[in-house]
Amino acid sequence: MPTTSERRAQRTPVRAAGPDPAAHEHEHGHEHLIEEFSQAMQEFQRSLDLLDQGIADRLGLNRTDLRCLELLFGPEPLSPGDLARAAHLTTGGVTTAIDRLERAGYATRERDTADRRRTLLHLTARSAAVAAEIYQPIAEASAVHLHDLDAETLDRLIGFLRAGARLQREHAARLAGVGEETR
Repeated sequence: MPTTSERRAQRTPVRAAGPDPAAHEHEHGHEHLIEEFSQAMQEFQRSLDLLDQGIADRLGLNRTDLRCLELLFGPEPLSPGDLARAAHLTTGGVTTAIDRLERAGYATRERDTADRRRTLLHLTARSAAVAAEIYQPIAEASAVHLHDLDAETLDRLIGFLRAGARLQREHAARLAGVGEETR
């Protein structure tokens, strides 16, 4: 694997007139910002992990059940099979998670009125109230910072987050494939 210096050398164009000190300073500053950005992303990831654990503890759930609950807040009710696929759980694993969510009063199973053979998962009033209690202050505090950004910056951040999410899904799929090869 090439070092940072080797990668930088591969990207830096060769100049016939000798090194350009301003270009070198710009490249060094840019590399420093990339490193600082990477560290900030790791710090952000750890803070999300801490928050998720705190929310799970507050709700009396484990992290898998919390992930399932979060997925149920989507625009349409999910079937247990849909939830299993979205959460990357086995059918047995998702059944256990749904059972715990029902016992905790956060979700219910109901027959699909369009297809009586199918069951859909619905959130309860309790889950909506708890979500508002937990996430409303977070959304309000975040909105203060987002309103300070101009439209172009917000657009670039949205693009970065979507590209990053796509990249993480690709690497998760890659790792899942690697895990299957070693079993």
